[in-house]
Amino acid sequence: MSKDPIKITIGLGFAGVLALMGLISFISLSQMNTTTEQMTALLEQTNAKISAANTMRDSIRLRGETLYNMYLTDDFIERDELRIQIAEHALRYKVARDVLYSFHMSAREAKLLDQLMKQTRSAKALNDTTAENMLSDLPRNIIINDLRLANTARLNMLTGLDELVLLQETNTSTIIEETRQEKETIGHIILFLSLAAFFIAVYIAQLVIRETSRKNFEIHFQATHDELTKLVNRKEFNHRLMDAFKTARENQQHHALCFLDLDNFKTINDSCGHKAGDKLLIQLTRLIKKNIRSHDTLARIGGDEFGLLLEGCSLDKAIELAEGIVNLVKNYEFVWQHKKFHVGVSIGLAMITNETKSIETALSYADIACYAAKDMGRNQVQIHGLDDERIKNMQKELSWVADINNVKSKDRFSLFLQAIEDLKDGHTASKYEVLLRLNDDGKIISPGSYIPVAERFNLMGDVDKWVIEKTFKHLAGLYSSAPDCDVLLFINISANSLTDQKFADFVIQQYKKHNIAHDAVCLEISESKAVKNLHQTAELITTLRRYNIKFSLDDFGIGITSFSYLKNLPVDYLKIDGHIIKNISQSTADKAMVAAISEVGRVMNIETIAKHVENIFTLNQLKEMGINYAQGFYLEKPREINRRIDSIKESLLKRSVRH
Repeated sequence: MSKDPIKITIGLGFAGVLALMGLISFISLSQMNTTTEQMTALLEQTNAKISAANTMRDSIRLRGETLYNMYLTDDFIERDELRIQIAEHALRYKVARDVLYSFHMSAREAKLLDQLMKQTRSAKALNDTTAENMLSDLPRNIIINDLRLANTARLNMLTGLDELVLLQETNTSTIIEETRQEKETIGHIILFLSLAAFFIAVYIAQLVIRETSRKNFEIHFQATHDELTKLVNRKEFNHRLMDAFKTARENQQHHALCFLDLDNFKTINDSCGHKAGDKLLIQLTRLIKKNIRSHDTLARIGGDEFGLLLEGCSLDKAIELAEGIVNLVKNYEFVWQHKKFHVGVSIGLAMITNETKSIETALSYADIACYAAKDMGRNQVQIHGLDDERIKNMQKELSWVADINNVKSKDRFSLFLQAIEDLKDGHTASKYEVLLRLNDDGKIISPGSYIPVAERFNLMGDVDKWVIEKTFKHLAGLYSSAPDCDVLLFINISANSLTDQKFADFVIQQYKKHNIAHDAVCLEISESKAVKNLHQTAELITTLRRYNIKFSLDDFGIGITSFSYLKNLPVDYLKIDGHIIKNISQSTADKAMVAAISEVGRVMNIETIAKHVENIFTLNQLKEMGINYAQGFYLEKPREINRRIDSIKESLLKRSVRH
């Protein structure tokens, strides 16, 4: 017998079905016996009714005979004794009638008994009257007339009782015949169904067992492979990585792990649609599979990201295969609707040896190397562990970010505020952007160098929470000193927070914890991240806007479809991308873009903020185009948050003194 658990389960299941059918048959037969017993009880009840009716009929006859005997005798004493017998017969009648009434009656029976009850009252009255008259001195003709009337009443009662008895006999015969037919029919049906179920179950069992192997393979394939490319999926890839990790530990084998990330794939998706992107993925994966070894594993682990496990492979051979894949993809010409496209691939390579700490470590190394390959120009292979300074720096920065909640690492991070100036009235700034800085032995590390890769490794969520908590503490201190201040702080949040279902709850908890006004904070989301996570962004905005929390779209204007997303994202501010702002003096297109954004913001009641304002000429042009706010080094450089808060307090104090 096959040891396949699915086949065993199916076999046992059908055995259970057969056993159940046998049990059903047994229960059905038992039910038939119960029905028979019920019919027997009903017949006994019917016989009891007939017996009671016969007793009533005998009592009526005896009462009539006794009344006639009273008429025949001239002895008054004997007549009185016979009158007592009539009362005894009436009592027997009443007892039998009460027995009859104690049983359940059909509609027909109830009607007959109702008629009989009326006749009984009439006959009793006539009998009693006739008997009393016989004991009196009434004329003979009156007594004879009474006898005649009483006799007629008795005959009517006997006729009714005869009809009732006949009805009971008819019911009895009908019940017996119906019970017999029902038992016979049920027996045939049960036998037929049992045989049919048996043969059907046997047939299905054979059919299912025969098909199980094929279906089992299909189910396993679907569970372990990507639906589009038919490559191994992430789950199965991790399983094979674990096997490779064990052989590296136990048998001193060397394996190579590669992360592949297609370059410029998004361009094809955006310009030609997802159907074209899917077609390209299928073609490229087929091409790559033809140029790797048969026992190597190529897996799709994301949209345009792939994993490659080269088992039993040296570093030199792995580099050779990876470089070959880069050349294949780079030289591949994709044609869609008579248009030609070229993409590239960045590959990160990490070796799995007996010194590899864990699968997670190997995955992290390959992913960092892949990101470094993209950062260093794309279309190339980067190998982890070859002392590349860029990879080392990236690892160091990631370690700082990952260690954000470690007490020893907190001094590496600091918060700054940069003022956002109102271009309409020129009042003292009340809006500031919160900026995060990473310190490396006195050297300030730009967020642009570590935030993208930190987001890739899902590390920025904790950083966002750290920034929010620190900012709220500073705000709480400011509000305690100046409860009426109208400061609004813009806080950037990462893509990791957008996809974190608990992030909104965290923000609300921090508001309650520090007891600050909800409208004191505006969460700032990069347009590209918002568009990439449109559903999550809209859901986050909808949830937090119930608490009067504001939102801003950062780096707005980069995408060619920027305006189309605004109707789905109810934001309060648009921060125009700094590259566009820098070029409005030299580029009429950028200037037109800024003017268009200003007009759209005005129509949709969304205020606009220009970033990276670096000279007076740019500032004046922004004012002319109706931009609401501006920030940049020309207006003010970022200042450390403690100093900025102190400055705000002083400004508020001076204002209160003047007033």
